[in-house]
Amino acid sequence: MNSNSPINLHYYLCDQETLLSFNIAYSDNKITGIGHQLSDQIRDIQIITDCNPKQPMIPYPDIYKSPETLDLQLAQIMAIEAHYRCEVPEYARLVRILLLEMHRLLNHFNFFSTLAFAVQFPKLLEKSVVNSAIIRTLLSKIDKVQSLNKYFIIGGIATDLPTGFIENLADSIQVIDKRLGYFEKQLIRKTVLSNLLEDVGIISPVHAKTCSLSGPNLYASLPRTDYSLVTASLLPGSLHMEPVKTDFHKGTIGDSWHRSWIRFMEIEQSLRLITQLTSVILKTDINLMVQPFLSGRDSDFIFNFNHAEGQIISHISKSQHNHYITGKHQYPVLNVIENLDSILTGERVSSAKIILSSLNLNPIKYHVR
Repeated sequence: MNSNSPINLHYYLCDQETLLSFNIAYSDNKITGIGHQLSDQIRDIQIITDCNPKQPMIPYPDIYKSPETLDLQLAQIMAIEAHYRCEVPEYARLVRILLLEMHRLLNHFNFFSTLAFAVQFPKLLEKSVVNSAIIRTLLSKIDKVQSLNKYFIIGGIATDLPTGFIENLADSIQVIDKRLGYFEKQLIRKTVLSNLLEDVGIISPVHAKTCSLSGPNLYASLPRTDYSLVTASLLPGSLHMEPVKTDFHKGTIGDSWHRSWIRFMEIEQSLRLITQLTSVILKTDINLMVQPFLSGRDSDFIFNFNHAEGQIISHISKSQHNHYITGKHQYPVLNVIENLDSILTGERVSSAKIILSSLNLNPIKYHVR
């Protein structure tokens, strides 16, 4: 067996600007270990929630104003509301779920953008970027009225959706839905892309749980699992959600193909849910918030929030002397980073970028900058 000098692998995230570097040790074209400096750079994502409208808001770092961190803003607000038992009107809850599903679409199209860039598939990259841009454009309409990082407030939402937003969203969803055929064909037919994804980066159910994986990375490792999106528990009884169907298989359960397929199926599920929500929201009486009551005592607690990529772990704290609440958050991608060595060892060197893409490392950039 011949050992080779380690190689440096450059890996770009969905913005095609953020670069991650990995040192790959290999022998006979098989990966024997992977090293990186990310663990030394990682920090919790810190977000501040204002509890006193009369006091100026403590500035958010610019990086956390991105639409990609919309889920963190909502996670923190929901944690506070659950802890203090705050009420939220139905209209505000529906709008929150709507934006959360838009965030899921953005997250998953970013995933396909990264995958397409890694394997050099220009058409898939173009379609993924265009779909992401549609969601970003819609969210930017809200941001012009109320900054997204201040849109969710304790007890509801800060302002109503902009005029015409629901109608524009309904039209945009139809456009996105019509384009999904290309994604599906690339995955279910015998294509160059599906061949690259099949039987690489296989993670068994036991390994997935050992690595504390969650979200699509976990679901892809479970045999024939039909499940509902994590937002199902937030839905009022008037809305019905059919489970995500995962009974179509190629390759081996737990491989890169299955992680891609799960995300594609979740895109379809989100589109159906958003279609329902747009109809229900238009018929619901507008009520943006219920004035919250927060006791003056100190608070310090852990809150777990499920989002597009799995379980966010949040540490929320408040001092009775402060007019703000601090949340420190960890995306599930940190568990992926900690276990890359065991996931990649034994795989072909040529498959490294494909496997990294299938695990979706995009959220890591919010931890290391």
